[in-house]
Amino acid sequence: MDYSPARATCWIHLHHNLYADSSDSSSSKNENVENFKSESVSPHDHSFVSSLSGDGEGEQRKRDSEYENDVKNKILEASLNFVAEHGWTKAAIVAGAQSVGYPGVVSEMFPLGGSNLVLYFYSVCNDHLREYLEERAEAESQDPDKQKSVKLFIYDAVETRLRMIIPYIDKWPQALATLTLSKAVPTALSNLLILVDDICYYAGDRSVDLDWYVRRIALAGIYKVTELYMLQDKSPDYEETWKFLKKQLDDAATMYSRIQQSEQASQLTKEISIATFTTARNILGLNWKR
Repeated sequence: MDYSPARATCWIHLHHNLYADSSDSSSSKNENVENFKSESVSPHDHSFVSSLSGDGEGEQRKRDSEYENDVKNKILEASLNFVAEHGWTKAAIVAGAQSVGYPGVVSEMFPLGGSNLVLYFYSVCNDHLREYLEERAEAESQDPDKQKSVKLFIYDAVETRLRMIIPYIDKWPQALATLTLSKAVPTALSNLLILVDDICYYAGDRSVDLDWYVRRIALAGIYKVTELYMLQDKSPDYEETWKFLKKQLDDAATMYSRIQQSEQASQLTKEISIATFTTARNILGLNWKR
């Protein structure tokens, strides 16, 4: 049987319609199941999904889409428990789906396989960090004694974010490799840009000048090089990684100060940063600047 993404989506909508309304008759449920199993249903026949959506109106489609996204997130979250065994692979997604009551066929809803799982994890970690930074920024604004320097705030933010990958550190090289696949690159780059923008924003960067781009490009580079350093760090609690991070931030601050003293070098650096950041943002279809 062809376990295509379309068929997997059909299964999700079937599951939703079968169990969303407990008043459905048993015969009606059986009929829907048999219709799904029938080979006369093409994997690419989207009218089948539409028929399961009830009246097909916008609100119903919206509810179906939200339900499908909830199911996907539930499966991916469960799949993280199997990364240690299966790595960042479709096998982990299959195991995750089965652990929460879905058949392995629904793994076909994730066409990028393991990359979908890595991208989900990356996005969730970004969300957790954003909540943490927001709480910290709010606490520091209310109590001046708790305020830290911008560099220390950024150091803490990067360390906090990197610590989130420690439970998966043995498999993280594989995760990074999956993000180099052409179809995964745009979302991976988007996640990185959002990460550094969040850190800079909550660190107090409200600038509207060219430095806005310079800081974010520099921080993206520091984050990635520290992440790679961490993969080969065998020191207790990754002490060497945090020393490396501190040195990178110190060096970046020193270099930035020296560049600022040279008007020509400063202008060139800013132009390169703007071009790099703007190009990446345009390719990804991102349009934000807080």
